[in-house]
Amino acid sequence: MKNPISFRWGIGLAVAVALAMVWAGYAQMSGALLEGQQHDSIAGAETTARAYESSTGRMLHDIDVTLRNFAAKYGEGGLDRARGLIDEGLYDVSLIHHFSVFDAGGALLFRSAGPGAPDILPADVPADAAAETPDNDVAIAFHRGAGASLLHAGRPYAAGPPDGRVLLRFTRRLNDAAGRFVGIVAAGVDPDHFSDFYRQADVGLHGVVALVGLDAVVRARGAKFGKDGVGLSVAGSALWAALRTAPVGVYWQDSLADGYRRAYAYRPVAGYPLVITVGAAQVDMEAAVAGFRHHMRIIALLLSLSVVTVALLLLVQHRNAERLEAALAVNRDFLARVSHELRTPLNAILGFSEIIKDQLLGTQAAARYADYANDIHVSGRHLLTLIDDILDLSRLQAGRMALHLEPVDPVAAAEWAVRIVTPQAEQKSIRLDIDRLVPVAPVVADERALKQMLLNLLSNAVKFTPRGGRIHVTVGRTVGGRCVLRISDNGVGMTPEQLRQAVVPFGQAAALVAHPGQGTGLGLSIVKSLIEAHGGHMRIDSRPGQGSQVTLEFAA
Repeated sequence: MKNPISFRWGIGLAVAVALAMVWAGYAQMSGALLEGQQHDSIAGAETTARAYESSTGRMLHDIDVTLRNFAAKYGEGGLDRARGLIDEGLYDVSLIHHFSVFDAGGALLFRSAGPGAPDILPADVPADAAAETPDNDVAIAFHRGAGASLLHAGRPYAAGPPDGRVLLRFTRRLNDAAGRFVGIVAAGVDPDHFSDFYRQADVGLHGVVALVGLDAVVRARGAKFGKDGVGLSVAGSALWAALRTAPVGVYWQDSLADGYRRAYAYRPVAGYPLVITVGAAQVDMEAAVAGFRHHMRIIALLLSLSVVTVALLLLVQHRNAERLEAALAVNRDFLARVSHELRTPLNAILGFSEIIKDQLLGTQAAARYADYANDIHVSGRHLLTLIDDILDLSRLQAGRMALHLEPVDPVAAAEWAVRIVTPQAEQKSIRLDIDRLVPVAPVVADERALKQMLLNLLSNAVKFTPRGGRIHVTVGRTVGGRCVLRISDNGVGMTPEQLRQAVVPFGQAAALVAHPGQGTGLGLSIVKSLIEAHGGHMRIDSRPGQGSQVTLEFAA
């Protein structure tokens, strides 16, 4: 039963499956590596968020304690007593840039000009001091109402003279001695104090730590690259949906500040209307496993090359096996044909010699015995020719036949071959002629081999051309200057299968076997081997019942 799938198709299918498995394994392992790195990065971001929430809470607590102390002293003795806290430096001067005091209507009563600088009193406040009163209405309304005892974290604002930097404002309520609301005290804090601290976080090259108010405005942001994003509105962030789901957690988002995709761990700062977020960037996660993935890709490529190499080796081995099998089949067929060709004349020799030896026809049959002796001679000559042809063919196929190359006149060689076969052609009334299309220069060839090729081809043409037929020999050159010899006849012709068999040793086509006078069956094989030994080639054009044309084209 014939296999429905050929060996080559099977190998191709196996290679495709193996390569698919290799690269699917690479994709799975690469994805698992990235997933593991994402898990580790998110866990690290959550740990960092806990740490920075605690640290940020302590800094806010220090600001809040300072403002509460200021408010307490204000309630005890007014602004003069409260200013003593500033004058004596009883606060963290590295954290709080300056203080401002506003009355219940929002008017600026006092502003310290920063550490070591003189105070600015109302009479000295410049015309652009309005910069010192951002969101006062919001802060005053907050402290009048629900925020009477709470710290208010205002939005970032651009401070007035002397430096005009962006500051954060934290405020608390001020009461008089009777406990009535009389205004607010504000501490101006440089957001870089938080941002510089956040930049120290070990959250990757593109990681970020941010402090965001519940009003969706960034108060501070620490990133190693890009904008700080202080004052940026993040109302469209996924943070708010996540907060509504859980007070602590993780969400993914493309940053509104720099566009990087990050996994953000978030935590509210305990006791304050602020949220700390720690973002681990996707690019950092991918970079962390890039080396491993690169090595895995190399391994996958090597495995792929190994699969393809093994497949090619198998295909080459299979092809060699097929060629060997074909060669063995040819050898078996050759031996069978040789056995038949040798046995036929040997049987004739043995049979006739036995008749003569035993005088089976009596002592008076001298004439018959002479005929038998002639038949023995003819069979012996045929046997000798057959053996010579076999030896010539074997030497040619083994590359051991030495050719004596020299300039040879192809026309003279063709005329010689025509003269040799003319007697055989005349016996069958076959017309034999030769054409010289153009003046032909000598061809570099072995003269004996050239004559043998022409003689074999003409002998075949005579044998397979019926009585009264025609054989035509043409000598010419191609456009490229190659010498061309053509032998045409109007004989029986051959089918494509017979053409294929014709150049196989002893491969005379079945359709020709019935014709008397056919030779050893090696003629065309010898011609093909000889012309190829000269660097040329042989072509046969034939149709059954229309004749054949054999073309020999020599190398230029």
